[in-house]
Amino acid sequence: MDYKDPLFSVIMFFIVILISITLTLVFGKIREYLKQKEIQNLLKEFDYLDIEELHFNKKSLNALLMLAKAYEIKGDYEKALKIYFLIQKENDSPEILKKIATLFFKAGFLEKSKNIIYKILKVRPRDKEALKLLILIDEKLKNFDEIIDIIEIFDELGEDLKEEKANALIKIVNMECKKELCKNYKSFEDIFKDFPFVRKEYVMYLFQHNPKKAYEILDKYEDLDLYFYRDDIPNNEKFCDILAARKLTKCNKETIFELEVLKYLPDNLASIEFEYMCSNCKKTFPIYSSRCPSCYSLYKFKLIPKLTKKIKNINIENISI
Repeated sequence: MDYKDPLFSVIMFFIVILISITLTLVFGKIREYLKQKEIQNLLKEFDYLDIEELHFNKKSLNALLMLAKAYEIKGDYEKALKIYFLIQKENDSPEILKKIATLFFKAGFLEKSKNIIYKILKVRPRDKEALKLLILIDEKLKNFDEIIDIIEIFDELGEDLKEEKANALIKIVNMECKKELCKNYKSFEDIFKDFPFVRKEYVMYLFQHNPKKAYEILDKYEDLDLYFYRDDIPNNEKFCDILAARKLTKCNKETIFELEVLKYLPDNLASIEFEYMCSNCKKTFPIYSSRCPSCYSLYKFKLIPKLTKKIKNINIENISI
């Protein structure tokens, strides 16, 4: 067949296309193999757990996953990791890798967790769960610039992480930040204007720098824990029920149950304490935190006032032995 023949040109055209497709598939497979090999090599660095007494097969996969989850809930991260390592070795999965990274994070091995997340993102750069875990890790490591980069990735993916954005801005409000996100936020007040759900954090800040303004914007009952025992509560109509509960004034204004009871109880009989319930996972905690220690959601704590028996201070110097 003459190479000038049109049929020859058509045949060569299809041969070139076939070779290109074949090479693309081959290189894709090689690239995927190398990525998976890199992950396996990474796991070998962390494979310090004895897994000889556990055995894996496809039928036992669900049972092993349930067992690992049970250990995780119990807080026995070593046994949970042991099972996840076994599953990962026999059933290579980015989902199991994320569970391993999460457990390392919970156990406090932040760099190990971060290394695994980076390897996952090399294979699945748009994995939102991995990116969100990376935010938690970077927050612990105080890598706030990287957190802002991750938030910008989510913006490109069409997901607005308002709470994470506000949290990162609060952390760097007094630091030099050259990121695009920081340009419109020069003060805590700027952050509060765009993200009103950070009110409690803003009130905390104001009590350190401008208490008068704090009393103007706080929520009288939701922020009760921030000021109930302060000595500078304004003596006005807004706070008369609070002052009455502390026996500092008289007030007939109706108030919440706990304060109403305190108004009529002897001063040395009862006091008020505070707990916080996460509206997302419904767990309660004795200390306030912007981020829930259990489910890691932001700005979900609700104040729970509690009446408690007042404990008398005992002077141990007067106790004879």
